[in-house]
Amino acid sequence: MKMTDKKVLVFLVDGFEEIEAMAPIDLLRRAGIVVDTVSINEDKKVVSSRKITVLTDKTINEINFESYEMIVLPGGPGTGNYMKSEKLQEKLKEFSINRKLGAICAAPTILSALGILKGKQAICFPECEPDIEKDGAIIVNQDVVKDDNIITSRGAGTAIDFSLALIEELLGKNKSEEIRKQILYK
Repeated sequence: MKMTDKKVLVFLVDGFEEIEAMAPIDLLRRAGIVVDTVSINEDKKVVSSRKITVLTDKTINEINFESYEMIVLPGGPGTGNYMKSEKLQEKLKEFSINRKLGAICAAPTILSALGILKGKQAICFPECEPDIEKDGAIIVNQDVVKDDNIITSRGAGTAIDFSLALIEELLGKNKSEEIRKQILYK
């Protein structure tokens, strides 16, 4: 597989949803995109919502954010843990202005709480829709919604579609379609 010059950060916090994290990591890497998984803690060990222990590639303090094009936030019951990092909050705001963001399931609530989704079309886990709407997001009833440089999605069942949309945003429709065919996705 030929690597591209594209680099993405996927943040993992305790309680993250496994499918929503691993599908993007897997498919972005298949597409030749460099993906670094990141913990917001000093420790690289993160425990998922179903008690799977994962070691991230890096911690937030080891990241040179300037070399990355996109931040992706998986959702899950631990989504609120993203707010424990002021540095991440600051970087999400920066990336919303001049780079790219992806968030799935409950994670769009983090973007909306920071004011990033105000006036933007978005979607999230159905139970979270009132939260992002209250913060000014415009709910679009689709599995994946792209508004300018921000891609949002509903949840674990839409993780592959979400991942393919991230690939399309970074490398174009042809590459996304190539990966879709490679994994035999309908």
